[in-house]
Formats: sequence, structure tokens, C-alpha cells
Amino acid sequence: MLVFIGLGYSLRHLTSEAVEWIKKADVVYVDTYTSLYEDPLEDLKTLNSNAEFIFAKRRDLEGNAIREIINRAREKLVVIAVPGDPFIATTHDAILSEAMENNIEFKVVNGISILTLAYSRTGLQTYRFGKIVTLIYPTHFKPISTIETIYDNLNRGLHTLVLLDLRIEENKAMSIPEATSILLELDYAGKLRDRIAIGLARLGWRDEKICADTLEKLGSYKYPPPPHSIIVTSKPDPVEEEIVNYWKKQCRVD
Repeated sequence: MLVFIGLGYSLRHLTSEAVEWIKKADVVYVDTYTSLYEDPLEDLKTLNSNAEFIFAKRRDLEGNAIREIINRAREKLVVIAVPGDPFIATTHDAILSEAMENNIEFKVVNGISILTLAYSRTGLQTYRFGKIVTLIYPTHFKPISTIETIYDNLNRGLHTLVLLDLRIEENKAMSIPEATSILLELDYAGKLRDRIAIGLARLGWRDEKICADTLEKLGSYKYPPPPHSIIVTSKPDPVEEEIVNYWKKQCRVD
């Protein structure tokens, strides 16, 4: 059997269902490369001293490694433990697809994701969000599609959650100041500079910070280290406007 478990972003986020499956597992693959985690992932081993724990890099959960995972799941209880939520905050669709094709019994145990955190922590109305985008480092090409999506959402009166590039195996994680600089450089229509944006730093962590200001000023504030995200707001309704004003007061330069 194959069980995909969302770990949230802290051991505090583990559900009782997640703990039960980890305790029963024969093999636990712990994804270490798709998101940052507040607590040491090694601490998961305290839940099951009999299981084989594999603290997986990309090569352990993708490509040719998927066949080995599927073969093990034919005879053993195999857990894929993923920071966030297995198929929202991170993606292991290829493993799931292979399990389906091979008639491997599977289960998904959901965890807290950046989506639920961003909507719930900020207080903005969920139905007023448009398509989500990821802003990547403009190393080889400019991510114009990210700006186009933000523009499209704004034209429809919708907020945009902008996820920021995480390259953990390269020891790179985009910060809010880096992201604001990139977005302003890409803003060819001049729609974003004075737009109110919300910086989200380490949501769900003990030192999380939320700060709102114009996109131009947002990068000037001090934040705890990544993971970071940004919400580019459309025109807030009256209730949302009061909430945004609260987050403006939380900004600090030092």
C-alpha cells in the first residue's frame, strides 16, 4: 500500500491520522527538497523506530526511482511524507499515476498547505483569488507569464497568490525583497508599483510575519528567512480593506 501524507510546515501540524499511518509504515520516504520545514525532519523517526526512513532527494522520488517505490508498495506499507500537502504545495503526481496504473492501493492524508495558510492567515476572501502563480529566478529567461497572470487576475478584480522560487538542493530560496524587485522589473504595463501587496513570511512557523504595503515599499521591511510568498491584491472590499490596514501596521523596517 502507498500512503501520501502532508506534514504541514511544522511537527505541530501533524494530524492524528498522519501520525497513525507513520506509526504503521514499513518504509517512510521523507521529501526534503520541495519545501522548507520548521522542525528537523529527522524527528519523524521518533514516531516509528521499526520503519526504514529515507530522507529523499529529488533522485529518490522521481524518474527511475518511482518503479522501486511501486515495487516496494506491493508488499509493504510505504509512506511518502511531504511538507505542506502532497498534491498542492508539492507535486508527486507521477508516483500516484504509476500506483493507479499498477493497481496499488493508495491513500492521501492531507496536511496544511500554503494555500490554506495564505487565505486563512490574511483574512482575505478566498473566492476573490484568481489563478496562483510561481515567480522563478529570471536566470535563463524572464518569467513574463507570471506578470501576465497577475494582470489577468487584476482585470477580473481578483487577488493573486505569488509563490516564490525554492531551490533547496541549490540552497536558494527567493525572499520578498528579491521578489518585489523582480516583479517591478517585469511590470511592463506599470500596474504593480503602487498596488497594495501582502508579504507572507514563514506562514505557520513560530516566527511568521505578515506585512502589507505598496509593492514598491514591501521589499524594504525586515522579514524572517524564507519560505516567503506575496499576495498582489485587487481592489479590496470594505471588510478586506480594514484587514489590509491592520497588516500595514505590522510592517517594521528593523
